[in-house]
Amino acid sequence: MAGLRTRSAVFALTFTLVSPALAAELQIGMRSEMVMDPHFMWSNSNAAYYVQTYGYLLQPDEKAQMQPMLAASWKAVDDTTWEFQLRDDAKFHDGTPVTAEDVVASFSRAANLPGAAAPYTGAMAGIKEVTAPDRLLVRITTDVPLPPLPYQAAQIPIIPKRIATSASTADFANLSAAIGAGPYKFSSYVPGDRLVVERFDGYFGPRPEWDKVTFKFITDNASRTAALLAGSIDVADAVATSDVKRLREDPNVSVHNGTSDRVIYMAMDTERDRSPFITDNTGVPLEHNPFKDIRVRQAVTHAINRQAIVDRVMDGLAVPASQMVPPGFGGYNPDIQVPAYDRKLAGELLAKAGYPEGFGLTIHCPNDRYVNDARVCQAVGQQLAQIKLKVKVETLPRNVYFPKVLDHKGERFSFFMFGWGSSSGGEAEALWQIMHSYDPEKQLGAVNSGHYSNPKFDGMVEEALKVLDAPRRHALEQKAMEVAMEDVATIPLHYQAVVVGTRKGLDYRIHADESTLATAVTTSR
Repeated sequence: MAGLRTRSAVFALTFTLVSPALAAELQIGMRSEMVMDPHFMWSNSNAAYYVQTYGYLLQPDEKAQMQPMLAASWKAVDDTTWEFQLRDDAKFHDGTPVTAEDVVASFSRAANLPGAAAPYTGAMAGIKEVTAPDRLLVRITTDVPLPPLPYQAAQIPIIPKRIATSASTADFANLSAAIGAGPYKFSSYVPGDRLVVERFDGYFGPRPEWDKVTFKFITDNASRTAALLAGSIDVADAVATSDVKRLREDPNVSVHNGTSDRVIYMAMDTERDRSPFITDNTGVPLEHNPFKDIRVRQAVTHAINRQAIVDRVMDGLAVPASQMVPPGFGGYNPDIQVPAYDRKLAGELLAKAGYPEGFGLTIHCPNDRYVNDARVCQAVGQQLAQIKLKVKVETLPRNVYFPKVLDHKGERFSFFMFGWGSSSGGEAEALWQIMHSYDPEKQLGAVNSGHYSNPKFDGMVEEALKVLDAPRRHALEQKAMEVAMEDVATIPLHYQAVVVGTRKGLDYRIHADESTLATAVTTSR
């Protein structure tokens, strides 16, 4: 009997290792749910889904460098004209070929979708016209020279023209319009629970290893980690830094981590004379917005101990940030230092600004979007309380938070968290997306929710955007970054890490843009 049990165990193990069903299906626990309409909410978390399903002209590689996808090649024809040559073998999931007309229609829908929660305004900035001179050629003309154009063009998910010109957001949610050209096609979608995709055998690129992928929406960090430890998922997206040690000690789990291109920062309302979430110490709204005074902004940035947040909240898996892009990007200025933590100086600056006893402030943050976002906000609040600010921290789920933050005509917030992933292959788009004055006509400042405005800085950014020569452009961007950081346009906190957990036996290629992709998961060889 003992020999029989041994042979049975060997057979069971062998079957487990070679079973195609087990080898071909993958379950990934995701921190955020996909917005099915590809043009409704522009965000990195959605882009991670879209690159696997809908597809783009270009796609970022592991180091955020742009690579061909639906476009086989691209070039600048002159200072204001770019051309993208499409692949001749790309097909949509319904079998129809991808053409330039589909690209034009997708760009048009992204630019004009009514009621979009986070429109693609920044991606369309400076684009004058998108045309289709022939079946496989896309021509984009710009108002002025626009060096980031390839990156911007790579932000627009591509769908068939017939869908782009007729489908509603609801049509995507029920999957009737959910047709893309990516490596996986849609199978089923249960809002709040899961998305199931299947390998698209007509995909032009490398054949994905997995026949079927289930993305489970597990927004709670602890629940995602528990699911990985229990074996109910194979991959855990965005592992909480506090769980890394425990996962590394489990022999059935592997932890993969690397540096991301995302800066986590605090932004302030510097526009309105009276800001809605600022009061005096008795709770009465202040008639004058303190953040319009640079001394108050300086006080706040010197009151924040970034290294302590990295060590105690991020468990060492982040790097204190000095500016709005990480090292290696065009506008990164090596001469800018992380602001010194100096509570005494912060108090003196507040007193000089007329607030020796501080003021009341509500800090708003998401609680399910960035790594440890709610805990980081609590830490910032505690540190600001030490310079006599009467702080209240309010956290909201991302589906509530971001529509409020990005509504330029709405109430907005007074002091709030945001994260920006600079996945442009080297360009400092934070300069024109986040810190340039909000200017719908020029399509600049699309994510400048605090409405910071500095004419000198704006002029420097606009000058840089006209320069196609990269070294010269980057030098101009570095100077602009220095001006913005000296003026405390924003308060950078840290560059966060990417941490993904997998069951033992799986390899994972970390992507700097924080995308957790089924195509990046392979069985260990």
